[in-house]
Amino acid sequence: MKKIERILGFSGLILFVLSVLFKFLHWPGAGVAMVIAVFILNLGYLPLNLIRERRKASSTLKTIYLVVRFITLFLLLFAFLFKVQHWAGAGLLYNFTTYSLPVFILVYLYVAYKGQSGGPLSLTSTLMIVIGFCIYVFVNQSSISTSVVNGYLVLEQQFRKNNAGLRTANSIIYESLETLQDTSEAELIASIRGLKESSETVIHLNLAIRREFRSLFAGDRDRDDFRRFNFRILASNELSEEYFMGEGMGHELKTMLEQYENDLQRIQASNGLPPALIGIGFDLDDHVTPWGDTVSWEDRMFARRPVANCFTNLRWIEQITLLQENALLNELINHFDLSQESTLIRQLANKESEKAMELQANEILRINQQQELQNIQLETAQTELRQRNILLAVAITGIVFVLVLLIISSRAYFRKQKDMRELEIQNKKIEGQRNEIGAQRDEIEAQRDEIEAQRDLVQEQKEQMEQSHHEISASIDYAMRLQDTILPSPALLEENFSGHLIFYRPKQKVSGDFYWWTQSGSSLIIAVADCTGHGVPGAFMSLLGASLLKEIVNREGNTQPGRILDRMRDEVIAALCQKGTTGEQKDGMEMAIIIIDPLTLKCQFAGANSPLYLLRRSKLKVFRPNVMPISYYDEMQPFETVDVQLEAGDQLYMFSDGYADQFGGEQRKKFKYKAFRNVITEHADLSMPRQHQVLSDTIREWQGKHEQTDDMVIVGIRI
Repeated sequence: MKKIERILGFSGLILFVLSVLFKFLHWPGAGVAMVIAVFILNLGYLPLNLIRERRKASSTLKTIYLVVRFITLFLLLFAFLFKVQHWAGAGLLYNFTTYSLPVFILVYLYVAYKGQSGGPLSLTSTLMIVIGFCIYVFVNQSSISTSVVNGYLVLEQQFRKNNAGLRTANSIIYESLETLQDTSEAELIASIRGLKESSETVIHLNLAIRREFRSLFAGDRDRDDFRRFNFRILASNELSEEYFMGEGMGHELKTMLEQYENDLQRIQASNGLPPALIGIGFDLDDHVTPWGDTVSWEDRMFARRPVANCFTNLRWIEQITLLQENALLNELINHFDLSQESTLIRQLANKESEKAMELQANEILRINQQQELQNIQLETAQTELRQRNILLAVAITGIVFVLVLLIISSRAYFRKQKDMRELEIQNKKIEGQRNEIGAQRDEIEAQRDEIEAQRDLVQEQKEQMEQSHHEISASIDYAMRLQDTILPSPALLEENFSGHLIFYRPKQKVSGDFYWWTQSGSSLIIAVADCTGHGVPGAFMSLLGASLLKEIVNREGNTQPGRILDRMRDEVIAALCQKGTTGEQKDGMEMAIIIIDPLTLKCQFAGANSPLYLLRRSKLKVFRPNVMPISYYDEMQPFETVDVQLEAGDQLYMFSDGYADQFGGEQRKKFKYKAFRNVITEHADLSMPRQHQVLSDTIREWQGKHEQTDDMVIVGIRI
């Protein structure tokens, strides 16, 4: 439980510090990290810590202290979370914890000075100090230069005053023109009414945007008091980015301004006025930066800008709208030849227009200068704020590092003291054990003598086993030489065929597979057999098989393959005393046998679970054997003899199952007969010695590091 408590405490503290750092640097994810950290500490670490410390509390005062500490730290964490998330109640929680925090800091320093292990836990006290310091820094870092605030306030008031004057001048002109009765001025009146409607649409949208935007951060109180919004208005750009860019209000305003300028141009064109209206406009076109990036009008006006700057730009847009409206009114009145009745209206309009134009000439320059000044001030304030945040983040990180180092050092000191006490106890135990060692030494010496005697016995047994192994190896070597003597010489094949191959690879020194051939009259008899087992048992079976073949063919004169296999089966059953009873050994052999007349190229084949492959003009034909072994079988039938007419160039292959059953490859699978047939077919044009080399290389590569599965024998001849 203590381990889980400390894991939760350290992980929550680290996540808390990281969230504060992310918040100061305006990186994404700060809010989510803060919520997770607070819930880990408040719902995980603090309850476990209170339960564990309560069990160790030695007095009621200590219990009260632990409960108060738990409540204070609990509220302290939520106070910071509420402050970061701008939730209601953050101030109340902050004020409570601000006054209680110094008490715990003093207690912590006193305990650290005394070097006692009791009192507040180091991790808990560290957590309180770090969180309290972060709250103090976070609350007080929101202040910003009063001169910058006053500058924005003066600029806001100046915009209000100028725009109010322009609206008054334009209203007087509209009211005066509405009194015209001459029908000759109907076109003028229609144009002026259209201008008024278009201008009011833009101004009303601008006003609606300002009201809605202001309500997002100001609520319903003190909407016009910029001093109450200092930091969020002058340094925060998140709200502007979300409202103007995320919700599309900037694009909507741009669309309305484009429509307004189109209306102005339409009124000019319909009344024969030149296209140039006034030397100031909105510049709604996209701009290309020196780096090749395209920046839209709404990006220039609202993207990544503080709230105050966005309000200033909205006031500026309103003033430009009124100035353009006034300028076009003046041009329309001066362009039309008004009747004498309208002379007073012209004079009044000219008088108001002169005021507006004078205002335009003086104010535009001042507005531009003030905007440049405010941008410089804003950039300076933001730069100072970023630098301050970086320094604060570094300071917090340093404090946390020092506190963690202090905790680690304290724990190391107490651990060292504990180790020294344990070492002293162990020394006493060692002293007592030393006496026991003396007695045990005598016993060990006696055991050593006994071990030496056993070692000599083991050495003697080892020598006997080595001698037995040597004798067995010599016997197997002799059996191998005996088996080699029963294998026929390849001279008979060389004399009667244009080529031959003998691939013979026992799994051990001796093999259960063998090949055998002889000549009877003008015919050649060739057999390949696979006996049950391998090694020494298989070798005995191969000796039995070779002896039976020699007796059946040479002494009895039997020269029909099927009858030879029948006789072989009878002799094997008799030799092994097989009667088909339950539990009886299933020893026996599989064999393929052919008889070839080299003069007539007639061939006869019989097989016991062993086929014959005929390769003619690169096409392989398989002669199936009888599916029964040369041993006792429940459904024994006579072996069939198959007649085959050979042609010059034909190639015959007889083999055991060892080659196809060899395990290998990446997935340790059998080589299989299909792959074996492919090897024979693909290399049919090679000479028999070259085919022998291909077969050897192929199976060696397939086998790799795996053990050989069974004995292998392949006999091939070319007619």
